[in-house]
Amino acid sequence: MNMKLINVALLLGVALLGANVACAQEGDTKPIDEVIVRVNAGVIMRSAFESAQREWLEELKKKYNGEELEKQFNELKPRILDDLINSQLLVQRAKDLSINVDAQVNQQMLRLMKENNCDSDKCLEQKMREAGYDIEEFKRIFGENFSREAVLGQEVYRKLLMSQTEKEKREFYEKNKQTYIEPGEVKLSNIFIAFGKNQDQALARAKEIVVQARAGAVDFKTLAQKYTESEAGQKDPSLGTFKIPDLKAEVKAVVENAKTGDVTDPIKLEAGFSIFHIDERKEPNQLGFDDERVQTHIGRSLIDQRMGDEVETYLTKLRNDAFIEIDARYQFENSKVKSVQIKRVTSSDDNGKKKKDKKEKEKEKEKKPAEAPKAAADNKP
Repeated sequence: MNMKLINVALLLGVALLGANVACAQEGDTKPIDEVIVRVNAGVIMRSAFESAQREWLEELKKKYNGEELEKQFNELKPRILDDLINSQLLVQRAKDLSINVDAQVNQQMLRLMKENNCDSDKCLEQKMREAGYDIEEFKRIFGENFSREAVLGQEVYRKLLMSQTEKEKREFYEKNKQTYIEPGEVKLSNIFIAFGKNQDQALARAKEIVVQARAGAVDFKTLAQKYTESEAGQKDPSLGTFKIPDLKAEVKAVVENAKTGDVTDPIKLEAGFSIFHIDERKEPNQLGFDDERVQTHIGRSLIDQRMGDEVETYLTKLRNDAFIEIDARYQFENSKVKSVQIKRVTSSDDNGKKKKDKKEKEKEKEKKPAEAPKAAADNKP
């Protein structure tokens, strides 16, 4: 089974692994097991809900077991069905807004083709079939995922972004100013001395090299090519440029306050001692409020603070404006989605009503002949 395809399937989440997943339109030709929810013109099948439950149960098993697992799973059930209904509503809303995500879907399929060394749809389709997946199902789920994202982006994210004021942006910047400091950087070169059989001898040798390097009679690169015990270092002792916070703790402690041109004392690492030369140094830099990167981060951060509540408000409106009928067996007490109340007339109830109507009509007929003479008598002059 192709692992790349499996990984993509897992990234798509519960929806894809459910095969016929959350929704199908009434006119779909796929075999129907049982409709448990009607969402406007769409339906949610029992098999989709059960498949989603299985996937969530597997996730819960990674954290819980026994009674706690059962408790967590039962608490999650209403949310699983709510999410399937919300998903259906967002996909339907995308159609109302004439959102087209074909380009994004095609891009994803091209990526899959590249990752699986395919130069055609047929090649990818064959590999997916061998892995147990349907290429059309992939396209459908990709499309629905992009559609949902597009709806929320257009109807919620964009409105939140447009509503942000200069005042709240500046207040956020001042409160989080430390976030917008570019860390200092150092460009390092290295001489490496292996431990060998005697660490003390290796350390003594490294200290002698430090003395020579600091004396400045011979440049560091020449000393490295002569003494380093790293093959790569003999060709070029330069290690590159590093952000100071990203350095190993023992290296950071020595170089973060070193100046350009400094040579460090020998630092003990995994396999030997390293002597570093500070080739260049860039000090930390406070980014200003108007920096494009700062503006982007502030905008996203402010949206993140409100996104959860705003999305729920938006979904609540979609649900309130929709026709949603849930099978009574699946109307969970803690579900956010409530079913419309429709009285169903069973065939037995219908037959009983017809029999009652027939009897009443027969009684009316019996009354009419008896009432006719009386009416005639009443009409005599």
